[in-house]
Formats: sequence, structure tokens, C-alpha cells
Amino acid sequence: MGPMSRDEWITAGTFLLMVAGWIFGNRLQLNTTSVAFMGFGVLLFLHVITLDDITKQGDTLVTFFWLAVLFAMSQQLNELGFMGYVGERLASSLAGLSWIAMYVTLIVLYVLIHYMFVSQTSQVLALFSVFLDVGTKGGVPLPLMAFGLLFASSYFSVITPQGGSQNIIFAASGYLTQRELYTLGGLITLFFLAVYLLIGSPWVYFVMR
Repeated sequence: MGPMSRDEWITAGTFLLMVAGWIFGNRLQLNTTSVAFMGFGVLLFLHVITLDDITKQGDTLVTFFWLAVLFAMSQQLNELGFMGYVGERLASSLAGLSWIAMYVTLIVLYVLIHYMFVSQTSQVLALFSVFLDVGTKGGVPLPLMAFGLLFASSYFSVITPQGGSQNIIFAASGYLTQRELYTLGGLITLFFLAVYLLIGSPWVYFVMR
């Protein structure tokens, strides 16, 4: 592809500095968000990114802004204990089920509840320990319950356009409509869920024995 241009060298150097800032942020007392804005500012200051570039990517920026708002709202609900309360009430109502039925129900609920979240991390922090505790107290083997929730925390990210930060690429591209994104995301998530419950879970149970 030929030698790197000036802008490519600047971008590569800025990216390495940002990664270093994120890695050693705690030791250097650097805020991760500040490091990201610093890198963005450097690219703007050196004209690697121009205002025209930002204008052309308006739809993408709007999607990012909405994701930031939704993430902040979700984080506040977590901090206030609302999402933990919802998950706890749902999970506690399953008392009396056999451990297999409880395991399947908890995994399905855990996946479907992601419709209320805009981040995998926020849901894991709010509900993972709650569902794990209820499942193990109901007789579900600990490794099976833990692996079930951990795998679900990955594959449920496609369930909505805002279900994971990587979905911004699809939502902002304009190739798919909002309805198509929700429909395809729901179908793909159901497919992943069925594969894991019917194939993955028995395999994990067999291996851990």
C-alpha cells in the first residue's frame, strides 16, 4: 500500500499514546475519558480530522450521543439499585422449580432483560451475581450457572441496536432500518440461546463432571 502518510503516522502515534494512557491510567492518575478526549483533540489540532469530516459523520455522532445518554441512564438505575431489585424479584419468584428448569428460566430471563440495558458491562455488574446466587441456591451446579451467564453476557449484545457499543457501526451505517435491526438482533440472539441451551449447556455439564 506504499509508505505511511503524515496523517497515518500521527494517528498511529496518538493511538499508541492513548493505549498507554489507558493501561497505566490508574498509576498515572489519568481518567480514561480524558485520555480519549486528549487523543481526539490531538487529531483535531494537527488537522488529521477536520470539522468537515465531523460534519460528514453527523449520523454516527448522533448515535454515539444517544448511546452515551442511554448508558448514563442505565448506570444511574444500577447505582440506585433499581435494576438489581428487578432482577432479584424476577429470580426469587422461581423458588420451587427443579434445578434444570430454574437454570433454563434464569438464562432466558437474563438474556431477555438485556432489552432494558445499553451495555453488557452494566448488566453484568447489576444482575450477574444476583442470578448466580439464586441459581446456585436453587441447586444449579455453580460452574454450569456461571458459564451460562458469562456466555449469555456476550451473545445477547446483538439483541438491540444499543445492546453493545459495537452495534453503533450497524445502526449508523443506514444499511438496515431500526425495525430490521431489532428483528434480526432478536432472531440471532434466540438462535444463539437455543444453541447454547441445547448443545453448549450439556457439553459444559459433561465436561465439569
